[in-house]
Amino acid sequence: MRTLYFLFLSTLFLFVSCRSTERDLGNTKEKEGKRSSFALQYEFDLPTKVLKVGPNLEISIGKFALNSFQTFASQVFDVSSFKVRNENDTMEPGTILLRKVQVNRTLVFEEGTTNFHHASFASIVEFLLVKESGETFRILGQSEPIEIKTIPFSPNDQESEKTISASIQSAIEVGLNKIIDSKVDGKLESNRMMFQKGY
Repeated sequence: MRTLYFLFLSTLFLFVSCRSTERDLGNTKEKEGKRSSFALQYEFDLPTKVLKVGPNLEISIGKFALNSFQTFASQVFDVSSFKVRNENDTMEPGTILLRKVQVNRTLVFEEGTTNFHHASFASIVEFLLVKESGETFRILGQSEPIEIKTIPFSPNDQESEKTISASIQSAIEVGLNKIIDSKVDGKLESNRMMFQKGY
């Protein structure tokens, strides 16, 4: 009799635990399934932004930024549109505007010599977010410096362009993750950092 009683209690406990787990998983999936919807825009001159390297070579950092912006945003948001913003266009609530992209390059030489040691690339992008309330926030995405050991854009360099692309992608993801975090926390502070040369 006692064995049947314990068997009954064990079965009841397992049943209640399973139902609780199903409910928690259902709530989690429901939260994960709710993706914010945004219209993506970019400044009209962004596709022409280039990093000039010497007299002859230009790296199209604007196109790298646009590709990363569209790709990553589509993974985390419901994107209602993706289009250029012309000078006089107004920004509607629920818009993320990619305004600027910049790549900084640093060359490091062995101390006390002219021997090249490494170079690093770091990117910064600027977004404007118009929330549903109509509030506008300025958001910066900044990548960590990525080092390469080859002199940038020298005849044997095969790293620089890929590194620049990866750096811009990282900056885009950092900025958009700030927007994701603001949706979770329900608040967002405007960023007062200046968008300028260097850090």
